Amino acid sequence: MSTMDRLRWLVPAALAWLIADQASKAWLKQALTPGVDLVALNGAVVVTPVYNPGAFLSLGAGLDDHARGLVFTVGVAAVLVALLVWSLRARSLGRWELVGAGSFLGGGLGNLVDRLAQDGVVFDFLNVGLGSLRTGIFNVADVGLMVGVALFCLGGLVAGKRRHQ
Repeated sequence: MSTMDRLRWLVPAALAWLIADQASKAWLKQALTPGVDLVALNGAVVVTPVYNPGAFLSLGAGLDDHARGLVFTVGVAAVLVALLVWSLRARSLGRWELVGAGSFLGGGLGNLVDRLAQDGVVFDFLNVGLGSLRTGIFNVADVGLMVGVALFCLGGLVAGKRRHQ
């Protein structure tokens, strides 16, 4: 697959997640009242606006500002650039893996844009679950990251099965 073919799979996936993430955040920042949660589906979905200085489940939120900036801005940017370069060069990647990598890139860029525009924090707002079994608060970019990992793994499994048949 040529570099242009790879870009045809990577770029739309990345842009879709980046646009969906930034659009949902912009809309919800305008629509939500700070301190007021929206509850839907008998509490299965709760929309609660928070600004998260850390990563998943506020991991790293306790780091000092400089360390947090290095890890979550410079470090994330470096990982995303490395993933893009690797995705464009790795000849063994198929379409599913490229869409997965693009989804991961778009999700990562969505949160990186937040950090750059909002003094190092990310806007999170979704919490789902049943009863006391709940997720942490997350956003659309986080969904893109998880979908990206799942598609990348699924693509690798499918490709592995084809090679062993």
